[in-house]
Amino acid sequence: MIHCEQDLLANLIELSPKNARHKFRQCIFEAWDWKCAYCDKELNKDTATIDHILPKFKGGHNVKSNMICSCSKCNRLKGSNHLEDWYTPTYKFYQEERLGKIKYWMEQSSSIKILSSDNATPYITNDFDIGWVAS
Repeated sequence: MIHCEQDLLANLIELSPKNARHKFRQCIFEAWDWKCAYCDKELNKDTATIDHILPKFKGGHNVKSNMICSCSKCNRLKGSNHLEDWYTPTYKFYQEERLGKIKYWMEQSSSIKILSSDNATPYITNDFDIGWVAS
């Protein structure tokens, strides 16, 4: 099981980059029980996609805490929106329990905290970690 990005890097020693990436994605799908994190739809290897919770377009990274299992419909509908702007009670499949699970997932490596994009500013630590702080 791949628990963090270091596990992925360790697998690069034993596996080709393509196989290490596949194993990393597989672990994310398994962690979500092959269900869409947003609508709970059952997925398989042909229908499962990976969604970046904080879109890459808006500064999200390819780290486990920012990647979740998603059906293609939810992934497409979310697009480059922030989670808190898109996954709201007005969304057809919204459930507070699933939102809590997504937030918990994001906090596992403490690399991403959920904040409103309107009330946050980016910062960089001495260790060159990038984050957001409430304004």
